[in-house]
Amino acid sequence: MARGGLTTLDIVFTAAVSAVIGAVFMLWSNVVWDLAKLLLGLTFLPLIYGVWFLGSTVPAYIVRKPYVALLGEFLAAVAELAYGTQFYSTVLVYGFMQGLMSELVFAATRYRRWDYVTMAAAGAAPALWAAPADFLLYGLGAPLAWGERLVFWSLYFVSGAVVAGVLVKAVLDRVAETGVLDAFALGRAVRSIGSGGRG
Repeated sequence: MARGGLTTLDIVFTAAVSAVIGAVFMLWSNVVWDLAKLLLGLTFLPLIYGVWFLGSTVPAYIVRKPYVALLGEFLAAVAELAYGTQFYSTVLVYGFMQGLMSELVFAATRYRRWDYVTMAAAGAAPALWAAPADFLLYGLGAPLAWGERLVFWSLYFVSGAVVAGVLVKAVLDRVAETGVLDAFALGRAVRSIGSGGRG
């Protein structure tokens, strides 16, 4: 359960994490995206998409308070724009809407559930914006037949659930076990479980 509002530490930490993730976004936009088109083909291109949803789930899973998913994804988009991206200012709209989609999942649990199901849902939720936005704004997937489009659109959700959901939880749980995140809710939850508490 989320306790209290965001502290200065929460905001600074989220901003710092977002700056790093924004650099990953920039790399994904300017390098990986074009390579993936060549290597995967259009139908399977969304397999890489889950990385663009990390800005919401990573800080939210660690801090576990309202608005962190939205703030994190948006600030990561701001950082991507500042670093230089081929998608220009549209990344800000994507960042806000994708963060909002994840935020709504966490809000639906009242910020109390952080299991694999919740994280997978929060990781996949940004695809509710990204998939139709890509199609309507960029025509991405338009050349595909309808059967191929279903695969294409489904992979947005699969990639988000696995990369931004399941993998984020698995990796950050291990990181929290080292004690470096003890100042945040995730660190306290892991420590509580390790000492026999309910977490």
